Amino acid sequence: MAATYAIRDDVIWPRNLVLPPRPPALVYLDMLGWINMAEVDAGNTAPAGYARVLEACRRARSEGRALFPLSSTAAIELYNIADVSRRRARVAVMEQLSGFSYLLGRPQLQRLEVESAFDELPGVSIPSRSPIGLIGPSLLWAFGMRGGLITNAPDADAIARQICQGIGIDPGNDAWASLELWAERALLTGPDDHEDPQLQAAGYSLAGWRNILTKRAEQEQELVTLLNADPALRQGNLRDVVGAREMSIELLDVINTAIAGTSASAFDEIDRTQIRDISDRMPSTRVAVSLKTIYHKNAQHVWTPNDIHDIDALSVAVPYCDIVFTDKAMRDKVISCRELSVFKTEMPRKPDDLADLIDALPSAGQ
Repeated sequence: MAATYAIRDDVIWPRNLVLPPRPPALVYLDMLGWINMAEVDAGNTAPAGYARVLEACRRARSEGRALFPLSSTAAIELYNIADVSRRRARVAVMEQLSGFSYLLGRPQLQRLEVESAFDELPGVSIPSRSPIGLIGPSLLWAFGMRGGLITNAPDADAIARQICQGIGIDPGNDAWASLELWAERALLTGPDDHEDPQLQAAGYSLAGWRNILTKRAEQEQELVTLLNADPALRQGNLRDVVGAREMSIELLDVINTAIAGTSASAFDEIDRTQIRDISDRMPSTRVAVSLKTIYHKNAQHVWTPNDIHDIDALSVAVPYCDIVFTDKAMRDKVISCRELSVFKTEMPRKPDDLADLIDALPSAGQ
């Protein structure tokens, strides 16, 4: 009888990923948290505890005890809000707490994780790449681009002041910094009208990302059909099935790129246990496989793009942030997975619990 496979209690952190120093702690808030804090900021009614959360977040940010990075999933969710005034209200609070700092996107993290995991296999050597920061200063960073404004003008400040005056914004003491903040604010807020004919004629469309998420949800729904045809899989090696699908669908392009230029024969002797190890030792993939396995235990679950959104967000936030505040359903899923305890991520249940954690964060030197 084959030995029972046990999920390892360690992970391989990407060797070329530059993590920010602590403090400040990295605190990830899902869109519900941002929405409710924006309601408090506007003087509107919000669920109990969020006024205290907003105060605690502002205090921790100003004291350098916490940073509240945004993500690509947060931006996509924000763009799904048709009312631009509501988007602006949320962006105002996001700017206060994040300073437009963003987590590296999941596709970029997957690439770094795959390269580091494969590099530990006997006989495999993956060329090292230039270091990449977990945190970047632009929404474009979350989508694998550098972001930021560039000019070849000999006097950048003069050009920036001229542009600021032209578009009606205060240049302040640093016109270039003011212009970059304006650009990031506009980028995250999006256009006044997503259906503007001129924008659409220029190629603007939300359909691209929506179609990608829909296709990925459909792929998970295809697995539901396969599992329904062989119900025993749900009672046995379900995690193996989900992990194999993750490697062969979500990670296939990344894997092919990583092994290009290496000796193909080095992979000939990889056995099933090593494949499991590769999957489980990559931080974001471990989270994704764990959450998808929970979903697939329920034969009645119908996959939606929002499920993919949630999994993408938590696959980055849970391993790479110190505190993650999400909705009750997703929190319960994460904390039910013993294999995710390796990350030691704090996941408060209620707004007051979040405020307590933030208030207790140490400052530099403590």
